[in-house]
Amino acid sequence: MDSLSSGAAAVAVANSNSVADLQDRTSCDLVVIGPGRASPRAASVLADALGLPIEAVVDAIYRAPGRLAGGLTAADAETLAGMLAPLGLDLAVLPAGTLPRRGALRDVAAELVDPDAADAVAAALGRFVGMEAEAALDLLLTPPGIILGNVTPPTVAALAAALPSGAVRLLEVEPDAARYALFAAGLTPVQASLLRGHLPPGAAIGADGSALLLGLSRSEADALWRRLRAPEKVRLVPEPLLRFGILLHQVAPDAAEALERLAGVPAADFALVAAALPLPVESDLPLAGLDARLAAYAEAGLAVTAELESFAPVVLELLSASPEALAAAGLTGPAPIATPPLWRPRARLLRHRLEAAGAEVVEAAA
Repeated sequence: MDSLSSGAAAVAVANSNSVADLQDRTSCDLVVIGPGRASPRAASVLADALGLPIEAVVDAIYRAPGRLAGGLTAADAETLAGMLAPLGLDLAVLPAGTLPRRGALRDVAAELVDPDAADAVAAALGRFVGMEAEAALDLLLTPPGIILGNVTPPTVAALAAALPSGAVRLLEVEPDAARYALFAAGLTPVQASLLRGHLPPGAAIGADGSALLLGLSRSEADALWRRLRAPEKVRLVPEPLLRFGILLHQVAPDAAEALERLAGVPAADFALVAAALPLPVESDLPLAGLDARLAAYAEAGLAVTAELESFAPVVLELLSASPEALAAAGLTGPAPIATPPLWRPRARLLRHRLEAAGAEVVEAAA
């Protein structure tokens, strides 16, 4: 414990109570309000220092608020808080038994919105979750991009504060309240038969053994997962994390203005687009509002379909690139050359970096 005492600072007291106000109370609790600036190592340090199970300390920190110590005098609680201050946790001394209610547990996914900040994001995320920056970047760029699981709002706030401002979009999902999508690929005939009875009207299993089921509760999704017994072929994804693209198949002759309004395609390019169909016109759309968007296209005389992008790998075709740009991308040989299939978030970051190095790049379906 003595090793934590150097550099101790005064601790904030929650609920507008100062330590002086609590001096005459017989019992106080030392409470974690949030992870603050603490590293993952703080949990093991606290567990050793306080003689608590590591699981209890992790729960108190990352599912804060959580009680670290109870039944203390105000003076002892203040002293303990000061000794723990170097760990960087958000601590509070509260009257015994007044632990604030926890928020609902949630999973947290992240989308990189500033590719120039990717390295800084990876370093900050790695420090927060306790892994190397490269592994943290892999976590961020692998769909559906979930980087934290079963945490409370104070942990989400601490993560947001730790990441470079504006570089990442955080998406929170409460697992018990969310609806889920089951995405399957390469199912065997037996697995497909098991799944077929759960398909919604109009849905079918593809000839390649692929299927997409929407609107499942957590319990329904888990039951299907266990029944299929194919963890390498099936993904369960909270619906708010799914992303779709819109593929344009046919256009009415007078739909140029509508296509520009809906998809941003210049009216001057309408004839070129009509001659190149089918053609993707939008991407990165959430499921919420997708039906209304498809209806708007149909009303404008534009025949479209929604395509699930979340797990569709893409290939980058480098039409021209310097040897240095190719080497940085891990590619050998002169352009033109194509990358192996990549998850879309990783492909977008690589494309950004290649184009910044002067390469000419186009994206194609894998």
